[in-house]
Amino acid sequence: MEYITVKQMAKLKGCSVRYIKRIAHDGKLETVQEMNPQNHCMQYKIPVSALPEELRTRYYSFNMEIVPDSAEQPPDTPKKDKRQREKRDMGSFSAEEREVIAFWSDTIREWRIKRREYESLDEGDTVFIAHLKAEKKNFLREHGITVSRQILYRKYRYFKDGDLMGLCEARGGHNRGKNSLSPQLEKVFYDLYLCDRELPISDCCRLTAEWARENCPELAAAMPSERTFRRAAERLPQAVVKYFRYSEKECRDECLPYIIRLYDDIEANDVWVADNHTLDFMTRTNDGSKVHRLYITGILDAKTQVLVGWNITENPSSESTVLALRHAIMRCGVPKMLYVDNGREFLTHDIGGKGHRRRKSQENVTDPPTILEHLGVKMINAIPENGRAKPIERMFLTLKNTISRVVATFTGGNIMERPESLRWQLKHGFVPYDSQIREQLDILLEGYNGSLYSGCEPQFAGLTRAEAWCRSIRRRTFLACDEGTLNLLLMRTTRYQKVRENGVFVTYGGEKLWYNCGADNWKYVGKEVYVRYDPAELDTVRIYDRDDRYMGDWYLDMSVFVDYITAEGGDIADRQRLIAHQIRAIRQMGSELTGDMRIDALALAVSEANRKVGAVSLQKPDNIEMITAEERQLPKAAGEHEELDYKRLIQGAENRLKNENN
Repeated sequence: MEYITVKQMAKLKGCSVRYIKRIAHDGKLETVQEMNPQNHCMQYKIPVSALPEELRTRYYSFNMEIVPDSAEQPPDTPKKDKRQREKRDMGSFSAEEREVIAFWSDTIREWRIKRREYESLDEGDTVFIAHLKAEKKNFLREHGITVSRQILYRKYRYFKDGDLMGLCEARGGHNRGKNSLSPQLEKVFYDLYLCDRELPISDCCRLTAEWARENCPELAAAMPSERTFRRAAERLPQAVVKYFRYSEKECRDECLPYIIRLYDDIEANDVWVADNHTLDFMTRTNDGSKVHRLYITGILDAKTQVLVGWNITENPSSESTVLALRHAIMRCGVPKMLYVDNGREFLTHDIGGKGHRRRKSQENVTDPPTILEHLGVKMINAIPENGRAKPIERMFLTLKNTISRVVATFTGGNIMERPESLRWQLKHGFVPYDSQIREQLDILLEGYNGSLYSGCEPQFAGLTRAEAWCRSIRRRTFLACDEGTLNLLLMRTTRYQKVRENGVFVTYGGEKLWYNCGADNWKYVGKEVYVRYDPAELDTVRIYDRDDRYMGDWYLDMSVFVDYITAEGGDIADRQRLIAHQIRAIRQMGSELTGDMRIDALALAVSEANRKVGAVSLQKPDNIEMITAEERQLPKAAGEHEELDYKRLIQGAENRLKNENN
């Protein structure tokens, strides 16, 4: 509300200040008492809305820039703006700007009509402005609009020219969008701001000012305010800020286009999507020794969002992937394609191949047929770090909100979601066992398939996910597989290996398990084979050669393992008897192959040499040059013409002998 002082009221009414104070004291004038901040005394203030209409009109006229003129144009009209203004259409303005444009358009039309109802245009302008300020007081205050005769004339000029920008802007709006930041300072600021250290803008401004003081003192003298730097940061595209301040992945996920996959050309069981997810609650192992979080390996049908198969495991691994695939095929048949990410539990040599994880040293190395090749399923790998491409991620979010949250030991996906009661639950041992959760999860996951379909296919609107799968599967051939055949197709496969002295091995749980065919293992030593085995049945394995021919079943041989220090001589004796038996078999085979013939290889070699001697003839050529040796006088030995003193030599020998004896 707008107020005036007692002095202003006396000036409007043309009376003394004492008279105004007296009628205010007697209650004949509506006033408000408040403390004067200058002298700390009570003073009267009169609301403008309580004034009579005549005084209110006079008050507004006193607060205008009154210019005496009875003509259409006031004498102090500002010079015409000769700047080239950009013409914009109405749709390019914001909602608030369009509201201001509409206000000034209506005001100008009304002003041009009502001002001519009075004897002079000056009087009409004065009355119109007074009424406008009283009626539109809230609107003017909210939008920061000031009304005067000069402003009305200026807005009228914009209105005639169709300049919507002039109608919506306030005084000084011609330089909107510009700043006082020099290009050099701007580059320094952007270099500090656009880095992955994520410096706050205030620190970037401070460091920019320090750079200017050291390198450009003339710029430091007129350093812009922090608000100027903030506006410069706000003008940057969000994609640039995400890329340089955070990461390329965040820029890709939030600012760059992505592919929207269409489901029109596929049906149920055409594409399955597999992934692993950490369940967001705590459980206890069946023996009660450890509290941990379980994992789920899930397989989702891309067309109908049905969770076709899953496996609950303590650690995501290739074994869990095979078990989840087996569960899915037994329930829903064999798919055409399996869409997986780039985790090691999926990119293994015997499930679908190593993919991009294959080393360069193994590029030319052939591997045995994979499980998916035996099933006739094509594997597709997702682009690394592209979570949008996998709809199963959204399914895991649904499981978190609908299943994990109902468990008392819910942990949340991060520390912010963790309930305060979790610590109390863990402290007092209110943690469910793995076996309990596994049974309940099977029921809850089946219930997930019974919930309403929420995808983008309008044909499945109002159906559950299971009903959508049943409707879609009728439009394609259902590929089924019995349990015995499926067990054979889902056998794990080793790489090619040569049969060794103890046979072939399978690495399971970090240990090598050896398999052979018994006493005849020596017949296959050195041959390249690969092994297919069932992790649930490790007593026997199936052996295949390079041409993928089945060679038979080999059995686990535990006799190859003997304690380093053992008192049992029977184990070693059994091994020695086996070796002796194999030696006899090898000798027998050699005897059968040679027919016990005793051939003298040396006699055959001599006979061959004698046959070749007659064919050898070395003839000398005609150009022969003889080599002669010259006689040389050899030097004489030292002391050759001197006589030796034998007595002296004998005496020296005797002296040396005495010294040695002493």
